[in-house]
Amino acid sequence: MAIPSNETQLLGEKTVQDLCENVSLDGNNVTGALNHIEGWTEFSKDSSENTGNFLPLYFEEAKGQPKGTVKAELKGTGAKLKKPIEVDPADGLIVFQVHNKDNTIEITSEGKETRTLILEGLTLKQLPGA
Repeated sequence: MAIPSNETQLLGEKTVQDLCENVSLDGNNVTGALNHIEGWTEFSKDSSENTGNFLPLYFEEAKGQPKGTVKAELKGTGAKLKKPIEVDPADGLIVFQVHNKDNTIEITSEGKETRTLILEGLTLKQLPGA
C-alpha cells in the first residue's frame, strides 16, 4: 500500500498532483497536505460529496486479485460510509474524502493483518477566506 507516486496519474478528471502535495506514508502515519477540491463530479453521484479534501491510495496487492480481496474503510468524525470499500483490482486505486484529521483508514487484506492508517499528520487545506 502506498501513495500513488505518479503525480500526473489520472483519477478521472483529476490527477494525484491536483489532490495532494508531498503526501507520504511512514509506517502507518500519513503526512503532507490535501488540497481543497471543488465540485469533483466524478468522485460521487451525490453532489454534497464532491467538495473537500481527497486522499488517493494505491494497493499493489489488490491488482489482479478477485474483487473484495482488499478492502478499506474511513473511520472517525465525518466518515459517511459505514462499511469497507472494495479496492478495484484493475488499477489498485481508491480515493477517500478525508473530513477531519482524526479520521483513520482501516485496511483489510485476505491473509494479512488489519492495518490502520493515522491521518493526524495531514494538513487539510481550505479555500482562501473559508
